[in-house]
Amino acid sequence: MHTPRYAQLLSGALLSIACSAAWSLQPEEQSRADALFQDNCAVCHAANRGGYIAPALTSDRLVQSEAALRGTIMTGIADTLMPPFVGRLADEDIRLLAKLIKTRPASTPEWGLEDIRASVEVLVDEKTLPDKPTYDIDSVYDLMVVMARGRYGRGGENGNAKAVFIDGKSHRVVGELSTDGPHIMDFSPVAERWAWLKSDDGVVHKVDLYTLQVVRRAKAGLTGPGIALSNDGKWLAVSSFVPNIVAILDADTLEPVKYLKLEGKDPDGKFVQSAGGPVIGSRINNKFALTLRQAGQIWIIDLDKPDMPVTKLTGVGRMLHDTFLTPDGRYSMVASYGDNKLVAIDFKENKVVADIPAGCQPHVGSGAVTEVNGRFLAFGTNIGTCDLGSVVTVWDTKDFSVVKQVKVAGATESPAAHPNAPYVAVDIVDKDKRASLIQLIDKNTLEVARTLDVGGHAFFPEYNRAGDAMYVSAGYWGDRVRIYDSTTLELLAEHRMESPAGIFSRARTRWVSVGLPETRPF
Repeated sequence: MHTPRYAQLLSGALLSIACSAAWSLQPEEQSRADALFQDNCAVCHAANRGGYIAPALTSDRLVQSEAALRGTIMTGIADTLMPPFVGRLADEDIRLLAKLIKTRPASTPEWGLEDIRASVEVLVDEKTLPDKPTYDIDSVYDLMVVMARGRYGRGGENGNAKAVFIDGKSHRVVGELSTDGPHIMDFSPVAERWAWLKSDDGVVHKVDLYTLQVVRRAKAGLTGPGIALSNDGKWLAVSSFVPNIVAILDADTLEPVKYLKLEGKDPDGKFVQSAGGPVIGSRINNKFALTLRQAGQIWIIDLDKPDMPVTKLTGVGRMLHDTFLTPDGRYSMVASYGDNKLVAIDFKENKVVADIPAGCQPHVGSGAVTEVNGRFLAFGTNIGTCDLGSVVTVWDTKDFSVVKQVKVAGATESPAAHPNAPYVAVDIVDKDKRASLIQLIDKNTLEVARTLDVGGHAFFPEYNRAGDAMYVSAGYWGDRVRIYDSTTLELLAEHRMESPAGIFSRARTRWVSVGLPETRPF
């Protein structure tokens, strides 16, 4: 089996960290423990053990005894992404992992520009590829792509993590790609055949949608999902939680051309290292907007100017997260967790133009914008609960005024809309029986009209290109993707897969934002 070039580079980087400090573990134990963690835990808990989509596993954050940690590693935690490792790892390895977690603080691994450059691999010569899809489909824009994380976040012979490609018209699976920790996919806005998959271990895969295979890959960081294509399709921005960086790559070759360390003063004036949050490409010019989570800053990168200069907007908010575009493509709507607001960023003037009151801890996912009685309304989900209760925030994308806080059954994570579907769908993500629910908000009344139980932890609803079907990940105990008629909610089809998560329509690049009609040529 071919060992990726980045795996060899990474093992050397982590070994140098392990050998540079004295811990309670012996040097050979330290090296083995670090390798075990990277192979089995880092995809969820981060390469530095500082926490990612799962909690931090460091000596200063945990109160459990080593024995309790061993028990958790052995048995897992039901109805979460934490699987059991008994039988998968030897008892001595489980003990070694528990000791590492209990005795060591977070590490500080580095991954620099030259590491990225050295990791680039060409797997298929693009010149040899066919000029049309090799499978039966009317258009690649009909593709729906599901990120199935697998029980252990590993692909290939080590697990069932993969990206699954479904024809959004017939609802047939037409192919799949095995990869570790698949998280997000973005698509070329100018060439239909190209997509880029970002996995949670920082690897970027350039994917040919005509043959459904990876043609190039590069490790652009160690942990983090952020990825975006520029308006001209030439540049790829990749942000990382670990280390705190953003890299700009040539989208065609994956060669790095710019590298930025993410740091600066937060809203309280404290200088901090900041994880790279979501990044988005403008659709009115050739700029990227990057969120610096802990620093509360937005950095706007102008790709058409020499050296790609950066404009830094400070004091934007506390703990910035998801972002999406308004219908005209001019404004990026950024969620600010810590102060319960959404922030409008002007791509034309490079400035903050509005703060919009949200619910508790806004987490807008890919966002959703749809026309309601002549107004283009945005729908923002909120993953927390506060004095407003559990709400979905609705605002006008023209003047940024709040139209309504729609009461829903619990915390929400990702909205979905389509001009041909009567409902705006939101997933309920509370850690109880409500987690299997999708609630459907009527576009005209702006009230919850229907509630759908999908038979598993409901994640990331997404309408197909035509808007006549809604795809939903039913994870944890469900382990399947379910496809419903968008009007009647009749179950049309389902496909079993381990821990399905994000769902991405290839037609997204023609919508500007999720929920809008197709207005772009590509």
